Amino acid sequence: MMFKALLKYAPVQVFAAISVFALISIHTKLLTTTEYGMLALMLLTVEIVRAVAAQWINSSMLRLLPSKSSDQHSYFAAIACSIILCCTLPAFALVIVGLHLTELLSINTSIATFLLFLTKALYLFYLELARVMERLNQYRIAVLTQSIMSIVFTGALLFIHTDILLALYALSFSYVVAGISVFKRLSVGFSKLKTVDAKAVFAYGLPLMASGLVAAISSRLDRYFIADYLDLAQTGIYAAISNILLGIGALIFMVVALPSYPELTKKINDKTALYKAHGEYLTLLTCVAMPALVGFCILAEPITQLLLSDEYLAQGPTIIYILCAGVFVINLKAHYIDHGLQFSLNTKYLPRISVFSLIINLFLLVTLIPLYGLIGAASAFLSASLVSFGLALWLSIKKGYKYPIPNQVYKIIFSTVCMAILLPELRVYNFISIDLPILNIIFDVMIGVCIFILVLALLNHKKCKTWILNK
Repeated sequence: MMFKALLKYAPVQVFAAISVFALISIHTKLLTTTEYGMLALMLLTVEIVRAVAAQWINSSMLRLLPSKSSDQHSYFAAIACSIILCCTLPAFALVIVGLHLTELLSINTSIATFLLFLTKALYLFYLELARVMERLNQYRIAVLTQSIMSIVFTGALLFIHTDILLALYALSFSYVVAGISVFKRLSVGFSKLKTVDAKAVFAYGLPLMASGLVAAISSRLDRYFIADYLDLAQTGIYAAISNILLGIGALIFMVVALPSYPELTKKINDKTALYKAHGEYLTLLTCVAMPALVGFCILAEPITQLLLSDEYLAQGPTIIYILCAGVFVINLKAHYIDHGLQFSLNTKYLPRISVFSLIINLFLLVTLIPLYGLIGAASAFLSASLVSFGLALWLSIKKGYKYPIPNQVYKIIFSTVCMAILLPELRVYNFISIDLPILNIIFDVMIGVCIFILVLALLNHKKCKTWILNK
């Protein structure tokens, strides 16, 4: 069931991820490292404000709306949309505060940054609404449109004039154009904020908002400190590498989480069925995420050379390995471990975990960046991610949630280890010379996938030997 649902969304998600990497490549090749550092801080401001003013509302809708009857969906969505619209004024104030703290505040940057927040927040709201209401074709069209338009608008505007504000406006335009395909007329109004359903959204979502805000700050706080202790050019280099890895991590995990999470919420009242489904979810998650991220680490050098210019690669592969491990840990927590607290309605603990992780991250950043530079920042991110992961797991188990680990997961781990050992020895350049870097990467990826699948098959994953013999 989950695998079939995955196939509904995976193609457009893969295309969206490719567009993100293309966008990073456009930004880093048309902007200087200092300009990209400034752009990274503005985008960071957008994400922090979105965590406060929008994302928690989307998460609440995804959790609570499936339990409503179909004739109540539009009414509940109107409540959620009303809350987002009420948050726009505080969001504008937060944008100003964020830009002031980064010393980028001006009338033009405030307008451009707030416009990007508003268009992205509304686009993602209607996109999530389309998904939860199973309007699959509209969802696909919106994702594809946004992916294409972001590249077209950004490339065109920056080619005419290299200005970071134009980069922000290009993204805003792409969200507006794509949002048209998933827009649904809703009866919004301030009176809806006093309803029982609105109170349920606040009760469930406000802890998520606090947790999401702290997590957004914690996971990207390093950029503020790099800008302060080092310079904007170093911030741009770190942000480019980090954005690629965060983008890959988000893609890999969301490919599984997007279609699977609603399936899990349908079993929320049956613990036996929920635990079984969660085990299947973990199997699918590790089968996609683990080999993908390990494979990226092995092929990190040619991939980053393809996407970034030489000035972004001076730090070497060490920072990539550390960040990649941190991305895996933090995504596994968000898309698997946190479910224990969410499904047991103990979301009040999530902000506490995030605050403790933030304190650890803050201490490590202040300590490590002056000593080790960008590697110190990456190490702080990984350490804080591990602490957050451990705390969430411990609290979930303490509150009675169980995390069944199917035998298939161990087979996936072993297959990934085999791939990590064999792929460096079997890469294409060891045997033939191909001048096109993209072809080298494609062949190497195919070799890695073949090794992984072959070992899984030899381990009789999902009883595939029986299936093959019966054929």
